[in-house]
Amino acid sequence: MNVLSPRVRRLLLAGALASAAILACTTASSTGPKPPGDTQTGGAQGLPQACNPDPTCPGSTCATSITPALSSPPVNACPRFGESQSDVDVYSWNTFVAMNWPADTSTCLPNTGSSILGGQGPVVWETYPQDTDIFVAPDAGAPGKWCTFNTPAAVEKQLLRLRRATPAERLQVAAGHVDKVLVSDSKASDLLAERFSGIGQAVGGPLTDQNGRFVRYEKRVNLDEYNYLIANNLWNAAGQNGVTVSFPTGPDQNPGPCDGGPCGPVGAMEIKASWKVLSAQEIAGKRFYMRQAWVFNDEAGDPSPGKNPVTVGLVGLHIIHKTSTQTTWFWSTFEQVDNTTSSFFNPHCSDCKDNTQTAKKPYTELAPDGGPLNAPVQVVRTTPIQATGTSPGLNEYYRGLLKGSVWANYQLISTQWATGGAPQGTPTPLANVTMETFIQPKASCLGCHKGATTADGGASADFSFLLGEAQ
Repeated sequence: MNVLSPRVRRLLLAGALASAAILACTTASSTGPKPPGDTQTGGAQGLPQACNPDPTCPGSTCATSITPALSSPPVNACPRFGESQSDVDVYSWNTFVAMNWPADTSTCLPNTGSSILGGQGPVVWETYPQDTDIFVAPDAGAPGKWCTFNTPAAVEKQLLRLRRATPAERLQVAAGHVDKVLVSDSKASDLLAERFSGIGQAVGGPLTDQNGRFVRYEKRVNLDEYNYLIANNLWNAAGQNGVTVSFPTGPDQNPGPCDGGPCGPVGAMEIKASWKVLSAQEIAGKRFYMRQAWVFNDEAGDPSPGKNPVTVGLVGLHIIHKTSTQTTWFWSTFEQVDNTTSSFFNPHCSDCKDNTQTAKKPYTELAPDGGPLNAPVQVVRTTPIQATGTSPGLNEYYRGLLKGSVWANYQLISTQWATGGAPQGTPTPLANVTMETFIQPKASCLGCHKGATTADGGASADFSFLLGEAQ
């Protein structure tokens, strides 16, 4: 990665963004955003020290209220002097708000007539295609068109791909009573674990919550990355042979690497989400972003002895983004705030072994009578959030902006990125306790993903393991 000197980068960014900043300020004035402290718009009192006051860097400038302008993700972050953790963390929070803005399902764009403060879904990233939508069998034909992956028909198709659904089940799905089908009990699929043995060993198997239920995972990509994968025939293994993979970085690549045309306005993004099955008490508490999901007893798609569909709550979210200043991607990770106090931790257990796998292979969640087969994992965060360089004040500030919504119950763990002082990524380690539970002390997004290759293992996959899903 070629890195400009911090001073040169700052000068270039300031000049390039000056006109955009003027436009942004003009737009903000015309829409009349409420000042900090206006609780009706999710305002918060004062700006924390971590907020960047530089108006030429809108991506790294703290929001002062929740307005529709925040529904568009920042295309970049511009750290002051090239070494500011707080600037990239502000960028991560701004991205989190945009990705979790309610979606217009007809366009797969944010619904600017709604607000994230309503806590309603589907949200923008949920309209994106999953890895299973893209890396389909070659004899099934090319993947579908953009914005066709979150309809009841698409969810029904996912269900039928895994098992024979009863007429009653199909009616439930077709009527829109099921939002998603969740199969994977690991962020690394069986195919990835088979092709890249180190991944399976690193992930360490399923995570069992305090209710004895497995955490489920899904992976999705945005329009820019989807266009690149389809235009370059990377959705199938044969199309990856001999290809140099280089995902797009946003509006400065026009024409870009998508068959000579633009890939999209933001740059490639990947989303990885973790969900837990909620108890009746957790549902009543309304502390999670909740969806209705069909779950299975194992990754083979065997029917679950428990009820279906179930209410699941979002417990973890990875957002990764390739930009012009971070060609090794920004790696942001968020969690629900109860993860290490109740959802995955029992304060009354005196003999629990921290972060230790409890499930045995073959991994199966429930017994025939519907009871859990596996003891809960006692999850402890091994690296405090503050030790990553992320400001507690920044988390408090953004959670204050989101007060009154379920999103106030989420926090940024940190953002990993490449800097001149730490080209392998800072902070290190960085782990989400729901995704890197068993490898927290040595977890590094950059350190792991730099080894990603194409499906045949012959070439670099530009930090994305998803290409290994190709058939």
